Amino acid sequence: MVRSPTSSGTVRAVDDGQTTPARIDPSANSGRAKPPLFRHPGRVAIIGSGLFLVAALIAGAIGSSDTSNLLASQRQPKEVQGYSPQQGAIVPPNTPITVDLRDDLTADISVCGPNPENCTPIPLDQVQFVPGLGQIIFKPGEKTDLGQYPAGPVTVHVDYHLQGAPATDAGTFTWSFTAKA
Repeated sequence: MVRSPTSSGTVRAVDDGQTTPARIDPSANSGRAKPPLFRHPGRVAIIGSGLFLVAALIAGAIGSSDTSNLLASQRQPKEVQGYSPQQGAIVPPNTPITVDLRDDLTADISVCGPNPENCTPIPLDQVQFVPGLGQIIFKPGEKTDLGQYPAGPVTVHVDYHLQGAPATDAGTFTWSFTAKA
């Protein structure tokens, strides 16, 4: 409320009324709804559900994947860390054979084909051997006893033993692949 100025000597004073702002009662706003956390909660729920479903499918696929290369009845021994070509693979007739054994082992390799009785032992001077890794590689060619694999099924026999002790028998391993011309 504005009052008329009063004279009191040479100074005139004006009363503008209350100079402090009115206090707001917080309980007066309690009837109002709070704004939502998300502008579109339905969209957020759908996207969140979709991301959860994708993560669950990926986790399920990783957990159930089978990276073995042999049937359960033909599992490779623990001394054999890997080999190629893989069981049942179809390869050209000059594909290298690689056997990765435990690091303290070496092996004698025989290649049989097309029938299991017709085997060719591979002499040690025709294979590459990496002693520190236990890897043996044979590549058929002109300077080897086996120029190429015969067409059809090929079976590889690996008789492995300790390096430096060829008389010891650590075990055997066999797998097959198919050579196609």
